[in-house]
Amino acid sequence: MIRVNDIQDNLLHLIGWEQNFDTTDFKIADYLTQSESGLYYQQAHPLITLSNLSSLGPDFKNYKYDEYADGTQYRKGNIVTCDEQLYKAIKDTTQSPYSEDWVLTNPFSEWIEQKTRASINKTIAHFINAKLAKASSKTILENRTLFDGTGRIVDLVKNKKNLVGFEITPMRANGVTTKINKIGLQFTEPGDYTFYLFHSSQSEPIKTFKLKKLKKNNMEWFTLDDIYLPFKSNDYDAGGSWYLCYFQEDLPEGSQAIRKERDWSKGPCNTCSRVEYANWMVWSKYLEVNPFYIAEELVREPQEDTDEEDNGILVPPVLKPVQKEFIPELWDIENNTYVYDTNYGINLDITISCDLTDFIIEQKYIFQDVLMKQLAVDMLREFAYNANVRTNRHIINAGKTDLLYELDGDTSSMKKTGLSYQLEEAYKALEISTKGIDRICLPCVNNGIKYRTV
Repeated sequence: MIRVNDIQDNLLHLIGWEQNFDTTDFKIADYLTQSESGLYYQQAHPLITLSNLSSLGPDFKNYKYDEYADGTQYRKGNIVTCDEQLYKAIKDTTQSPYSEDWVLTNPFSEWIEQKTRASINKTIAHFINAKLAKASSKTILENRTLFDGTGRIVDLVKNKKNLVGFEITPMRANGVTTKINKIGLQFTEPGDYTFYLFHSSQSEPIKTFKLKKLKKNNMEWFTLDDIYLPFKSNDYDAGGSWYLCYFQEDLPEGSQAIRKERDWSKGPCNTCSRVEYANWMVWSKYLEVNPFYIAEELVREPQEDTDEEDNGILVPPVLKPVQKEFIPELWDIENNTYVYDTNYGINLDITISCDLTDFIIEQKYIFQDVLMKQLAVDMLREFAYNANVRTNRHIINAGKTDLLYELDGDTSSMKKTGLSYQLEEAYKALEISTKGIDRICLPCVNNGIKYRTV
């Protein structure tokens, strides 16, 4: 398991691009020239120049982007035109392009960034696949529910105007991450159900998602996107807990949770369900799940009355300011009350895997050599096959045969040469340098002695 977007964002500036010497001809965006390692991609091979790459890419003259609209909600990565300049949002924002939420860009820079991110993906995919092939990284538990079966439709949880849900605490195991694939809901009434995901180190919800239940009493499953619960990351403090919860007051009218009878203070019955017991034996090593509740008034401030009486005159609600959507904040978790005989109508489908994302980000400097060579191989191969039919040997001073020789060496010789061979050796060195770093997710695998003929 890896979080691809996080890795791309953190490795994008590990190696930079040197700015074009003649900036009056064209230039790349300044953010692409940042190099945390002091290395630049042009150093990987003499043919990797911005001039050559500009002839390789698409024709950017006809690229059009929308004009910036004041007050619009823009997402990270959106590009707009403002005063004949192109700006890219580096975060979700409603601010103007002149704020720190935007950077100047151009179509060629976007193409360069796209190619760089693609090479980062190839580098990481090769690294992960090599680990999986040698059984030095693994999926611990895949697509398993916390418990089997559903509750009886007459066994209801009484609504008491509390915030209720699961406290989920990852065990101390660096690199092991839990992913919530699906959430199962069993409530008496259909309607809209709002859930919040908190982390104990953050005041605002990490995620807020609304689920539309269609059937009465039935268990219904909903797929969730990108819900990861790492033990630690750059965004969350190590050793914290996650809270997946909802307000009982916000349930659809007349709705109550259907309780699954289970003692959460211990493991499931071994003789009742061997599959559930086997799953629990695995996930309980890495995850602790405790149902909890907290009084709503300790989380949500009391709402004001909609009608006021001022000097005997009733003020209609429409004349009052429109209240913004309520966003809860993390409460004092010392006030949590834990219960072990209910699931509050919730079940989870989870995957527990070795997540190498944080390791790769923390140790990113050991990837700089393979990343440079990977991009050089990708670009030279694109030069050779000329997908956009815009390059020729007069522009890059090399024909297809010359380029393939640079890449693959003399294919008729027993001796391996070429840039691809250098990349292969760099991956082998990377494999050795990352062996045995972590007992669970990057162990040292000893395959014993191998005999071969000479």
